[in-house]
Amino acid sequence: MNGPWKTFRWGGRVLLALLLIPASFLVASHLAAQEYTHPTLLSMPEPRDPRPDPMDVRVELENGVVVYVVPDATVPLVTVSVFLAAGRAHGAPGAADALAGVLRSRGPAGFQGPTAFQGPGQLSWGERLREMNALLRVEVGAEEMEVTLDLPAHRAAEGLDLLARLLTSPALDGVEPEGLLGGVIRRSPSEMAAGESGPVLYEGSLDEAVRLFHDHLLEGTRYAPSLSPGEAAALTLPQLRAFHAYATREARMVVALSGDFQRRDAEAWLQGSFGAGDFRGVEPAGEGPEGRRQGDAVPPGGVAMELRPELVGGAPSPWPPRSGVLYPVDKLQGWVVLGHELPPVPLEDEAPLWVMNYILGGGHFDARLFIEVRDKRGLANTAGAFPSPNRAGPGAYTFRTYGRPETVPLLIRILQDEIQRIRDEPVSPEELQVAQGAYAEGEYGMWFHNGEATARTLAREWLHSGQHDGTASFRERIRQVTVADVQRVARSYLHPGDLRMVLVGPWEAIQEVPALDGEPPVADFGEIWVVR
Repeated sequence: MNGPWKTFRWGGRVLLALLLIPASFLVASHLAAQEYTHPTLLSMPEPRDPRPDPMDVRVELENGVVVYVVPDATVPLVTVSVFLAAGRAHGAPGAADALAGVLRSRGPAGFQGPTAFQGPGQLSWGERLREMNALLRVEVGAEEMEVTLDLPAHRAAEGLDLLARLLTSPALDGVEPEGLLGGVIRRSPSEMAAGESGPVLYEGSLDEAVRLFHDHLLEGTRYAPSLSPGEAAALTLPQLRAFHAYATREARMVVALSGDFQRRDAEAWLQGSFGAGDFRGVEPAGEGPEGRRQGDAVPPGGVAMELRPELVGGAPSPWPPRSGVLYPVDKLQGWVVLGHELPPVPLEDEAPLWVMNYILGGGHFDARLFIEVRDKRGLANTAGAFPSPNRAGPGAYTFRTYGRPETVPLLIRILQDEIQRIRDEPVSPEELQVAQGAYAEGEYGMWFHNGEATARTLAREWLHSGQHDGTASFRERIRQVTVADVQRVARSYLHPGDLRMVLVGPWEAIQEVPALDGEPPVADFGEIWVVR
């Protein structure tokens, strides 16, 4: 048996080799046919501009409210988003979040909820939305609120009437404002981390650390995302009513409407709903980018807004630089947020700042922070940099990552090293080209990739600037960014000496770890406070 079997095996190998010879020629010819030209020399054709002429999708109602109407029959749904130029920075502390709670849970007057006084067939607000197969979302920011309704196309007219009624006459009677603020009252991570299902475990933990960072950085201003229990308890119903009157009647409003409908039908629906209310539209800002508004830092007189005057132009943080706040929680890893204040960014700095940040830590696989943290060392799943400026007051520039206790000190050093490096050294032409392409084609394309995105992009631009020069010139401004521009904005907007830190994690374990690469202990970052 051995002789024939050995002959069979050798014969099989020869046959396999003969079969692989043509395959090897195919692979070689395929490799030879590949394009090895450097991307900078490819001379790619100019892609089509996905942005429509804003005037082609714009409708101005009789009361001055501007609506961007973009039919899109991809699916039989309609989305309407109302953008209000009012947020946490306006009104008494907590008023914006309390109004959002009323809109979500109580609805328009007459939909306060099921009670003994409701007759047969009457629906609560939640039941009405479910009956319509509709989804309501309310988002609150520092300087803007967004109220969005998604619903089937055949209920579009009804939905627009209901949404206009919700904003005009929310069910404020009998409201206890403090009871609507549970989600924004400041709590310690120890409370948030209770149990294995707590948010300071894995999913959402970095978001919790970012919220704490913003709370500390912007403490004492209306730009902080959370409220103290005392602020929540102090909010009164008259203050809530005053904020509602300002947000829906004196602040500016822009509407985005998209979905499966005919434009002539949409214009009739809009005039009968948002055109009939006592809403205020946005006045044009004038010609050219120099006419761009930064937003209303202080609302007009006549309404008790109680906005602190020091917010105009930004306010210094009471949290000193080169210091950290540590929140010990009994978990398997630590979440790190470094950062500092970010002032309003003028139009001429926007494009260079986004390009610089894309290279440094813009949330993709080729960013410097991602390469240093994950590709080279395998310390963490991700690391990123996130500028979040406001238009009239202080914002934040944050740098975020997370990892096991033994990696945390090295992660902190890497974040600081890369912030310093992009200030000190010019970026490469290749890095610049990739970042420019990502924004001029990728990010810009996503702004207009379907009807909803197009309507939202144009509506928010008009809300905040009263014109459309920003999107019209965006790709040109991105492509004009130079290596020198990147270094200029890095030095203008990145300040290693002003960094602050929030660390959420197993502090005792983090303190005890030996250095992995000669990095200093966390305590060397600066003055450290441990919140027990």
